[in-house]
Amino acid sequence: MERILIRHLSGARAGEVDDFPATVNEILIGRDPDAAVCFDPSREDLVSRQHVKIVRDPESPNDFAIVDLQSRNGTFLNRQRVYNPARLSHNDVIQLGPAGPEFRFELDPPPVTITRPLERTSNTLMLAPVHEETAPRPIGRATVERMLGDTFTKVKHESDKAVWVGAAALTAILVVGGITYLYMRQNAVSADQQAQQNAQAIQQMGQDVKKTPEMAQAAMREEVERLNAQLKTADQRNEERLRRLSQQLSETEAVTKQAVRDMAERQASQSMPATPSADIPSSTPVTAGREANPRDYDAAVRTGVGLLQNGDPEGALKVAQQLMQSQPNRWEAYSIAASVAKVQNRPSQARVMFEKALSLAPDEVKPSLQQALQEISRGGQ
Repeated sequence: MERILIRHLSGARAGEVDDFPATVNEILIGRDPDAAVCFDPSREDLVSRQHVKIVRDPESPNDFAIVDLQSRNGTFLNRQRVYNPARLSHNDVIQLGPAGPEFRFELDPPPVTITRPLERTSNTLMLAPVHEETAPRPIGRATVERMLGDTFTKVKHESDKAVWVGAAALTAILVVGGITYLYMRQNAVSADQQAQQNAQAIQQMGQDVKKTPEMAQAAMREEVERLNAQLKTADQRNEERLRRLSQQLSETEAVTKQAVRDMAERQASQSMPATPSADIPSSTPVTAGREANPRDYDAAVRTGVGLLQNGDPEGALKVAQQLMQSQPNRWEAYSIAASVAKVQNRPSQARVMFEKALSLAPDEVKPSLQQALQEISRGGQ
């Protein structure tokens, strides 16, 4: 024996041969880069990092053994999985994991006597011719009994486990079925009792109506009267709400008219005697700019107030806009615009205009403007 050959039969390295001297004591096989027989980590994922090793038998230096290194997918020697160190002979086939790569262990030159593994052909086990001295020894009676005992124990354990699982499943089915049956029975009994009670109640009501028709009619009259009273109360509430709403509208209209009259009186008292407002056209032009004639401004103010009193808020607003352009620092135009916005139910614009007028008005006018602001605030609430 001079060489040890690892001839790859399948997998990514099929057809390759690893050659080692006969004096080697250990051959590490796996995906570890330092392994003597190294497999590609990306292509041979069934092979562990350190899967198996071939070692020299210390008791027989000319023999070798294969040792599984607790690999993830196991090691198979001649299609049989090995868990403990097993003797390795020339032409033995090792597979790394089920469906993993296979290689054959060879000795060069081969030994004179070779013990070949069992080969399965169809359903018959065929044993290749072997040398008489190296033929395997027959299995003893004790070994057979031990194997049979282990098999019987394993089968008994699996059978007991199946029996317990079946018993547990049957018990669960019985329990669930019993609970379901009791629940449905209880519901059925409750439904029957309720139906009987309803039938008895209906029967009793019919008897009572037949015996005392006057009482039934009296109850109906009382119910009708109660409904009429509720309707009457609802009508009274609606009338009260309408009355309050009308009162609020009347108060708002009165306040607006009073403010317009007060403003007209203040304008008349502050200006010089002039032609009555009836003689002043509604479209009296006002000269733009801060140098406008005060008499023209006062006359335009009286015109705007008159338009508002006569029910023409649009015309009064146009006059107020002309006055704002003419003299933006006088309060009268902003007061007219605020009154127009209040009449047209635009409280936010009215509030802004009244606040502007209040900031420009003299002290004797401010109380009236503050009152108008308060009225708008109460109306907004």
